[in-house]
Amino acid sequence: MKPATLAVSLALAGAAAFGGWMALNDAAAQQAAPAAVAPTATALPVRMETVAEAPNLTSRRFVGRVEPASTVDVAFQVSGQILEIVPEEGTRVAAGAVIARLDPVDYELAVRRAEAVVELARSEDARVAELVERNVAPQAQLDRARADLAQAEVALDQARRALDQTTIEAPFDALVARRLAEPFANTSPAAPVLRLQDVSQLYVTVSLPEDLAQLARSAPEAFEAVARFPALPDLALPLVLDRFVTEADPVAQTYLVRLALSVADARLLPGMTATVEVRPRLAAAAVSVPVSAVDTASGALPRVWVVGDDGTARPRDVALGLPQGDRVVVTDGLAPGERVVTAGWWQLTDGAAVRPATL
Repeated sequence: MKPATLAVSLALAGAAAFGGWMALNDAAAQQAAPAAVAPTATALPVRMETVAEAPNLTSRRFVGRVEPASTVDVAFQVSGQILEIVPEEGTRVAAGAVIARLDPVDYELAVRRAEAVVELARSEDARVAELVERNVAPQAQLDRARADLAQAEVALDQARRALDQTTIEAPFDALVARRLAEPFANTSPAAPVLRLQDVSQLYVTVSLPEDLAQLARSAPEAFEAVARFPALPDLALPLVLDRFVTEADPVAQTYLVRLALSVADARLLPGMTATVEVRPRLAAAAVSVPVSAVDTASGALPRVWVVGDDGTARPRDVALGLPQGDRVVVTDGLAPGERVVTAGWWQLTDGAAVRPATL
């Protein structure tokens, strides 16, 4: 073969090989292209928002009421004429102090009568026991005598107990809120004579709207509360969450929250009105998100779903502050510029691919 012809043949063969290689690359590219866009096509559509710093963080105020640790109506357990009610209303009594008495004469006589019956039963028991030992009386007679003695002793215990119940002792260090009976009046068992309040610890109860109540229950450490009192304008005391009632008021749709006064003040009395100021406790710059972005149903702590640069959503625990209208402050766990899912997070799993929803 001539050299020119050989060169042409080699050139054609090279061109054919190059064309085949290009065709294979095109086919591979056509097959790879659908795989590259598949995640976008299967990503879940959700609403997203880029978070920003929370402006105008304000406190909220609620009207509350000072209440004692407990309120008890005390009463005699036996009937009779009231001889004395010791404390006056508004006074303090120590635990164990006698605060009311009945006329005890009838009960003292009942004790003496029961003691006499016991003495007679003991004598009869001893006499019958001696007769049985001498085989003069049957054993059944001794058993009956001993049963009579036991019953007499029980009757004596009951008489003594009734005599003890002619006095009432304070069950705890208490404030006398009200006298419900007066001396020389006749009373019956369980009829209240005094109302006592345990003021060793005072509380302030407030009714919170459902948006704040949910946050107060899930993240109480994110708030601080201070009580002020119209009757004592110079007094402001910090409060600590004590108890949360989960049943809403059927009319106002609010939840009752009891806050403990962490500092005692002798001037405070149960029933006083208090103004409770609830404000966020911020350790750093906070951001705000729509209330709809907060997931409070999936874990012990509130969380939001954060969308990463790779288009996947992952849950993150956050600390919440006060709600501001339809938004809520996030005091920890989020930074300005991050993207969060604001609607549709309930359909997500950790690492799910997401894309912005189109309206």
